[in-house]
Amino acid sequence: MMLTNIFQMRNAPENPSMRRVKLSGLPVDEKRDRISFIQAIISNLNKMGVDASLAPQDSEGDITLLSPDGKELDLVRATYDSFNPEFLASKKATQYEVKEAWQNRVRTHLSENGFQKVGRKYVRVDDILDQSSDFKEAYEIQAEIIDGKPAISIDPCTRIMEALSQDDIRRASDPEERVDVQVLPKWKSGELVGRAGFKAGDKSFEYHGESLSTPKYWKKKYDIEFVDDDEEMLDIYIPDYDMELPYPASVVFGSFSRGRSLPDDLKKDPKQRVSEAATAIDQYFDSMQFTGSEADLSKLTTAKELGYDTPSFGSSYDFDVRLGDDRKAGVNDIHKSLKRNGPYAGPVNGEYVVITPEDGREIRDGFDELASIYNQLNLGSISRCSEVGNDGIIEVGSQNSNTYANRITEVRDQLDAIDSDLIAFVVLPGHNQDVYFQARGKLFERLFGNNPVPAQAIQYKNVVKLANDNGYFIGVNTASQVYVKLGKVGSAVWILDEPADAHVPGVEPGSTCYAYHDVSRRPDKKSAATAYSATTDSYGRYIATGAQPTGGEKLTDEVFHSILNELLRKVSAFHRRQETSGEKDFHFKRLVFAKDGKIGWQEQKMMKKVIREGVPSEGKRPISEILDESGLLPDDMIIDVVSVNKSPNKRVVTRDGNGFDNVAGGNAMIYGDESGLLVSHKPERGTAKPLEITANDHVSLNRDGVPEPTAESLLKEYYNLSYLNWSSIFSQGKYALPQILTQNLGENLSAGIDVPENMAMI
Repeated sequence: MMLTNIFQMRNAPENPSMRRVKLSGLPVDEKRDRISFIQAIISNLNKMGVDASLAPQDSEGDITLLSPDGKELDLVRATYDSFNPEFLASKKATQYEVKEAWQNRVRTHLSENGFQKVGRKYVRVDDILDQSSDFKEAYEIQAEIIDGKPAISIDPCTRIMEALSQDDIRRASDPEERVDVQVLPKWKSGELVGRAGFKAGDKSFEYHGESLSTPKYWKKKYDIEFVDDDEEMLDIYIPDYDMELPYPASVVFGSFSRGRSLPDDLKKDPKQRVSEAATAIDQYFDSMQFTGSEADLSKLTTAKELGYDTPSFGSSYDFDVRLGDDRKAGVNDIHKSLKRNGPYAGPVNGEYVVITPEDGREIRDGFDELASIYNQLNLGSISRCSEVGNDGIIEVGSQNSNTYANRITEVRDQLDAIDSDLIAFVVLPGHNQDVYFQARGKLFERLFGNNPVPAQAIQYKNVVKLANDNGYFIGVNTASQVYVKLGKVGSAVWILDEPADAHVPGVEPGSTCYAYHDVSRRPDKKSAATAYSATTDSYGRYIATGAQPTGGEKLTDEVFHSILNELLRKVSAFHRRQETSGEKDFHFKRLVFAKDGKIGWQEQKMMKKVIREGVPSEGKRPISEILDESGLLPDDMIIDVVSVNKSPNKRVVTRDGNGFDNVAGGNAMIYGDESGLLVSHKPERGTAKPLEITANDHVSLNRDGVPEPTAESLLKEYYNLSYLNWSSIFSQGKYALPQILTQNLGENLSAGIDVPENMAMI
């Protein structure tokens, strides 16, 4: 039995009424300012106990009042008499209006009960101000309408909020130093520039025609009440706004340290998570009013009670892949099969160099062992390149990242002169990823005619393990990654026995490629954001990666069109180059364009328009016209736009006797025709965090009658692709292969690295 962290309002109002309110004489003119002003009124009404929300844009009113009685109408009339409130006729409320009012009620209730929203999580204000620990008890809370009833999903969690030290503030004055921060109210990333030179009480801000001191401004605009007159103001650069702004010190926190994770004792198992969610409902929502009644929230709800389907796609024991000589093997037997049959795409040979702080026996023995493992797995042969450094060992002489970069610059010409396929191992002295990024950036540079050199990171301690014959598992996974990087386009250690799209209605099995997209901002505040994507075919062969500058945080219509056009051409070229035959032949007919994270309604609207109409203002034609005129692209095409939310606040667990346990990998929960949760992997500790997958658009170009994919078919398709993690041979992970490639690519782009076209970032 699958249970959720969703709590429904059992005494929900049936067919609630609403009245819209028109306002006039507001002291703002522009549409954006007007909406902001009305939102402030709505917030105040909610604090007064009136369930209100912003009226739909296409309605005659400005505000929706949900199930108002005479007293509420009198209260609105008296409070906002100066804006001449006009009450329109009473009507049945739409589900949208009930949802908006319910969300406002929950947010207001949490604020009144001492909670502050920090990004997506709610943290008690007392806990925020307590600097004794960086680990704050928090909740992810979402108010929604399920099966016509108001409901709350609540997920107990932890928010890491690192206190900003005086040393951090002093360091920020040094132009050579970089101090990353997070700021309230939206938990935006920024860079501490330095002291503003004045206190909060000395600065005033304009807010809807009023001049307010900083503490009053933050209270009125952001509902943050703990800003004090005497606290210091700090100058913060916010990349999302491309602006430097003064912030009170109390709302500025240290940025989440790279590699920092929760201590094991803070990782909540299913039993603890369920208990804390139920306690929070009882403790914080017991007196919440909605539409005049105290909200009676249910206990833990089963998927069946919510009317949700719970399909099972099988476990790893039911899943087959193909390796060398097209031999079939169970996904749990990949290691054994590699030793017998080799990789699917055949052996790949190459040479390697080692970039290391210092040369020594353990370095040489460790990489000799890695080369031996590569050979044992029938991946091919790799040998040390004796023409560079000291028999292929490039000694840096320091653990400093700049020294790594300088040393690589010194030998780039020698590396470029090597005729064979070459890969560079970068030995990391510890967990400092900056070393790897600096080194990789220099290896990828195309300056002076140099070609990019693929790079593989490995920690020094793991090299030592290999040298001392206790690092075999590390060696196997590393060897697999090396194979893909040397093999380039078309490489695959293994592929799926059955194509990932075999169960998608109306789709020819084996005809889909998958592109994942996200936006990554470079650390240099003057640089543009970068959109990126990575693709594989429906069996799991690597095709291409690419990056496009966007000029901002959001995907624009012009960039989206360029990405689509580029992807279609790259995949079509791959299709035509393939010399495969039989059931593994790839006939390109469908593109799944997936976004890492939710797709907002504005972005969704933009994508639909671009696919169907192009971008006429930029001379970019509809995709159907490009298909018609191209000799490379297929005549017809299906494009499915999908979002993959890695961090939904919905959780699923299962009963285990009198307790609770994680749901096994391969199980799903479907809600509606478009969305569902997928548990692709059961963790060893904590509670499984499912993926939320949503179908956002389905376009059939030059072809009629193709049904839209069901939510269940999309979840199964994703689950199939999660068995292609070539970087983890012994245990398959949570994410689909193209998403893994995209995440790794994005991490490098965020570090300021110009990743070469079509280089697999595995």
